[in-house]
Amino acid sequence: MVCATLPDNLIAAARTKELQVELDTHRSSDSPAPITYLQPYVPFIARLADPGLLEEKDVKSLCTPSAKDLATAVSASSLGGDENLRKSICDHIQIYRGIDCSPQDIVITHGIRHCLDLISRLLGKEAVVAMEDPGYYWARRIFNCSGNTIIDIPVDDAGLIVEALSPASPVQAIYVTPSHQAPLGVCMSMARRKALLASATAANAIIIEDDYDSEYNYGSAPLPAIKSIDTNDRVIFCGSFNKTLFSNFRLGFMVIPKHLQKKVINLIEDTGQTPGILGQLALNQFLCTGKYVRHLRISRQTYQHRRDLLISKLRENPDLQISGEQSGLHFVLWLPADIDEREFCARAALFNLCLQPVSAFTSSHAVKPGVLIGYAALTDTQINQAAACLLDLVKSFTQCIERVPIG
Repeated sequence: MVCATLPDNLIAAARTKELQVELDTHRSSDSPAPITYLQPYVPFIARLADPGLLEEKDVKSLCTPSAKDLATAVSASSLGGDENLRKSICDHIQIYRGIDCSPQDIVITHGIRHCLDLISRLLGKEAVVAMEDPGYYWARRIFNCSGNTIIDIPVDDAGLIVEALSPASPVQAIYVTPSHQAPLGVCMSMARRKALLASATAANAIIIEDDYDSEYNYGSAPLPAIKSIDTNDRVIFCGSFNKTLFSNFRLGFMVIPKHLQKKVINLIEDTGQTPGILGQLALNQFLCTGKYVRHLRISRQTYQHRRDLLISKLRENPDLQISGEQSGLHFVLWLPADIDEREFCARAALFNLCLQPVSAFTSSHAVKPGVLIGYAALTDTQINQAAACLLDLVKSFTQCIERVPIG
């Protein structure tokens, strides 16, 4: 026997000549990858928290929980999440969202999509889910993948139109984004929130409250969460730290009605989708030391400045209409009626502007042409340059329309 162990290079998979050429070509390519998802610093698809606002010491604290905390957490692990983190989240949402709950009502997740996946499984195949139209694209995909039946409910300036929920089509769940409707950005009025609760009670349905963007209100304090006025314990409240810290942080939570808590825990156990303990410990330190609230205050001021700067530039064209700018990380820019959204977005891409048409979020109900404008993760220089380019683009489309002969 020459050697008792094989060297690594002997058992490693061999690369063919063709594969090596392909890898070398990919490395040397200067062409940018196509933009598929939201990305920071890309006008105007930057509907994300700006990771650059986190200070270096805060990033380190989010990455390095203490060994003592880790040892304690591992020995007392829970399918619902770290007990201390659940308490910190409970304290936070009691103060800032008006929700009266206990740590036992909270389950830690990977984010909003994980919440929706668990809920859709909980509802079961062929369950009827009512959702906003236009609405959150990924929610629709998740409900469809779980075999749920979706009923589209239109939206107006006060949010989901509760009267459109037909008693003839009983629903098991109603999904809403009341704080900053996705994608239109409207805030659901208090009257609508109360009417929605009454309608859900009459139909014996649960309400899925996606509370994304609620931390960012620029003109006034946010309305209380629907969960905070839920006296019948039928609202599942979904929150996420991916929109406030950075998009790949992958931690969120649900506040679950008591009669559903055991079923959700069983689902988490069956699927093995428990978030990692390191991130939970780090987030708890961020919350309980006051660093999270401080970060929110700084980021809110920064995003408001960027929003104001962008809107002031776009106001140079007095014919442009904007809505949904009172909160959140994006607003809607409405286009002249004769402009084709998709053609407009395709032309914008030639100028390195990434736009999404409102129609991409619709299913059954038509809306007037418009595009989503994300601004949170853009620098002032980017905003100035991209806004000027966008104004030129709108002007060129408008002039083309005016030159078209009538009749």
